[in-house]
Amino acid sequence: MKQVSERLRQLRKTQTLSLRTLAKKAGISASSLSQIESGQVSPSIATLEKVCAALELPITTLFDDAGSESDPLVMPAQNRRRVYSTTSHATVEPLARGFAAKKMQPLLITLDPDGEVGEQPHAGVRGEEFGIVLSGTVAFEQAGKTYDLGPLDAVYFDPHQPHNWKNPGTLPATILLVVSL
Repeated sequence: MKQVSERLRQLRKTQTLSLRTLAKKAGISASSLSQIESGQVSPSIATLEKVCAALELPITTLFDDAGSESDPLVMPAQNRRRVYSTTSHATVEPLARGFAAKKMQPLLITLDPDGEVGEQPHAGVRGEEFGIVLSGTVAFEQAGKTYDLGPLDAVYFDPHQPHNWKNPGTLPATILLVVSL
């Protein structure tokens, strides 16, 4: 989470925004944003999405590194960056970081039992999303409806509508999520 915190601070400063200004745009307190940037707290994935939306950037920007775009991007499992959110009880693994001009961002999200992406349904600001459950069981919520998904069940949805992912099971659940940018 430290790398994400540092990257978030860098992005805020690049846009010459104060903590208070960005926090207000994101709908969170300035003290919460300060704690996130300093690595004192582990925010939910939904909170990170709100802050990135306020920066008018996709959440995937937090995970990107500079890199060459002429060769295929190979991400060996042992070399992937893993970011754990203690609030969400979830691990996020960006599967295509370092490709600045990409049109989509695949993410591997592992929700611990009772884990959820956000404390409440949240909305994104761009693109479209597709998710497929690789293992475990997941409850996907959108538009006041809950869809129970198991292994290999998939959902294609509009992220502009409030949505959430939850793991109601007793084992971890893994989702491959692809976000268009």
